[in-house]
Amino acid sequence: MKMGSCIRRGFAAGMACLVLFSGAVAFAAQPGGAAGNIAVVTRFLTEVVNGGRIDIVDQLWARDMVWRGASMGEVHGIEAFRKGLEASVGGGFSGMHLDIKDIVADGDKVVVRFTNSGTNTGPFMGYGATGRHAEWEGIGIYRVVDGKIAEAWFVEDMLGLQRALGNLPETPGGQ
Repeated sequence: MKMGSCIRRGFAAGMACLVLFSGAVAFAAQPGGAAGNIAVVTRFLTEVVNGGRIDIVDQLWARDMVWRGASMGEVHGIEAFRKGLEASVGGGFSGMHLDIKDIVADGDKVVVRFTNSGTNTGPFMGYGATGRHAEWEGIGIYRVVDGKIAEAWFVEDMLGLQRALGNLPETPGGQ
């Protein structure tokens, strides 16, 4: 990994600088570089995922974007993605919050390790609402092209989430 392109929360390396102050983000970098790509992804997570600003999705994602994995499955194109986001805003969880734990960039890729949390207030993945608050971890890999996210891949701990919601036993066999 190149030292100049590795940026971790609380760590600045080389020419790129990421500074986090109580959720506010400041960047000093050239657009399209590692820090510029991190800025695009961080803006998506902060303003859209946590802030509900679906109206700015076109500013952050390419028209022919592809989303792969996690609870949304595979989504092609900005229109389908926007509809999925709109459905999830009023969907299975209220008070959703994504907390960035680590963020690393190299070339056109940005990797985010995160914790999601929220209260299950509606149907989710075939189960009814439980009213329980849950927290689960995940990793997202974003590919940024010309200042917009073109593609993303996700893995989230859905087994741990379903256990936390009480939909599955804590241990195999329910013991």
